[in-house]
Amino acid sequence: MNIAAALKEATSLLKDNTPRARFEAELLLAYHLGVDRVYLARRDDEEVDDIEGYFALIRRRAQSEPYEYIVNKVSFYDIELYVDNRVLIPRPETELLIDEVSKIIAQNSIKNIAEIGVGSGAISIVLARAFPKLKVVATDISGDALEVATLNREKFALEERIELVNADLLGGVEGVFDMIVSNPPYIANDFNLESNVVDFEPHGALFGGKVGHELLKDIIIQSKDKNVRFLACEMGYDQKDIIEQIFIQIGVKYHRFYKDLAGFDRGFIVQFKE
Repeated sequence: MNIAAALKEATSLLKDNTPRARFEAELLLAYHLGVDRVYLARRDDEEVDDIEGYFALIRRRAQSEPYEYIVNKVSFYDIELYVDNRVLIPRPETELLIDEVSKIIAQNSIKNIAEIGVGSGAISIVLARAFPKLKVVATDISGDALEVATLNREKFALEERIELVNADLLGGVEGVFDMIVSNPPYIANDFNLESNVVDFEPHGALFGGKVGHELLKDIIIQSKDKNVRFLACEMGYDQKDIIEQIFIQIGVKYHRFYKDLAGFDRGFIVQFKE
């Protein structure tokens, strides 16, 4: 089967699962052949090597498996990361968290931070690359996630600046930190997610408890107990009121919420002390 025929059939197989059926068919064929998409248009009469291998990829996508898990990579911020189904796929919304954190690091000459729930390593790696003097301790309760984070840390040669620790939040982690950063699970356990998310991505990285904000509350309290200056977290769009009540209850020096590009509340910055 040549490229033109393969793309036509693949597009038909994908049309009920994605609005970008032709585009994703091309992306997966380019990945399969190890070429770019421009090559496909120029050589559309060329026979496809291992055509069954290509359609195996298409069938995975047709069953709603995320594209990023099929090709084991994701573009995030200014880097490309390895991902598989042991970790959550980094979302564009989390790039906003990095922007907020970067401002605080730059304005306050922060040198030591901790990340809770490192996952693929996306946040820690982007920040370490942006701030060459920054030291990071990054934790995750999932040993599987830490294996993926280790691969990405090595890819960017950051072994000396990012320490990876298997821990529940910051339990048992020693050290003094100027700031804590986290994109924790914050979805309620009974929330209905799309199949491409709930059937493939790790539930431990998605669901935050019965009402969703339980882990966020624990992180806020633990951050204050750790005597850090700043905490920055991503959160659910509907959690602003309950999070604000936590700030009032425990007492913080300053807090503010930030919105995502759609105008929804997406995260918060807390200052506990000068």
